[in-house]
Amino acid sequence: MSDRRKKSAASSKFVAYSGAAVLHIVIIAILVSNFTNTHKVESVDAFDAEKIDIVKARAVDEDQLQKTRDEIKRKEQVKREKRELEEKNLQELKKQAELERKRLAELEKQKLAAEEKERQRVIALNKKKKEEELKEKKRKEKEKREAEKKRRELERLAKEKAAKEAELKRIKEEQELFEQARRKREQEELTLRLQLEEEQRRAAAVQRAAAQRTATVESKYSALIEKAVRAKWVVPPGSEPWRKVRLNIKLSPLGEVMDVRVVESSGSEQYDQNAETAVLQASPLPFPTEQEDRSAHLKMQDVTLNLSK
Repeated sequence: MSDRRKKSAASSKFVAYSGAAVLHIVIIAILVSNFTNTHKVESVDAFDAEKIDIVKARAVDEDQLQKTRDEIKRKEQVKREKRELEEKNLQELKKQAELERKRLAELEKQKLAAEEKERQRVIALNKKKKEEELKEKKRKEKEKREAEKKRRELERLAKEKAAKEAELKRIKEEQELFEQARRKREQEELTLRLQLEEEQRRAAAVQRAAAQRTATVESKYSALIEKAVRAKWVVPPGSEPWRKVRLNIKLSPLGEVMDVRVVESSGSEQYDQNAETAVLQASPLPFPTEQEDRSAHLKMQDVTLNLSK
């Protein structure tokens, strides 16, 4: 039941009690007033009747007077009993009125107590309502703070996710670029290695060809030098066929003998001297030009010659 309906029911009860009490008081007042007025009238009537009866009693005989007196006494007895009953009723009414007053006072007290209780209940309800409203307000504020906190957390996570995705994308792009650069570098290195190998093969081929050409030129001029020296060499008579001398010859770029010396002796001084003399006499020796073969031209400026019989 709502507070308004409870208040309305309590007010209706109080109005009903108050109306009943007022009605009882009005009825009691009317009865008391009627009893008082009747008693006065009857008292006056009894006094007048007594006078009349006395006068009449003088005119009648004693028997009639006695009867009249007895009747008067009987009537007075009846009136007295009636008056006593009325007084008893009046006292009862007064007692009832006092009880009604006390009952009304008690009802008023109960009403005030009920009103105070209702007031305290309303105060308690208002206090509880305010506490609930405050509690609800705090709950909503807490929910709002938690929602805001959750929203900020979601934003932070979203930013972190976006940053991570961006970082992963950057790393992936860098890896792709690195991979492309690596493949390009490997391709360039492969191409360069193949070119280098090709150049090395070509250089080796050129070097082999040059070495072969140089060797051919050296072989050719070594044979010509040996022939030229042998033409001037006089083998000492009686020299053993096993003798052999090794000579080191220093030549100028024009084939002139700059120096000659025995590197390995034949064991015969005369044999060795005749070999040296033959070299000097054959100067200038056949010698390859730089245009003919540069390596042979340079290498054969220091040549070793073996002479044997």
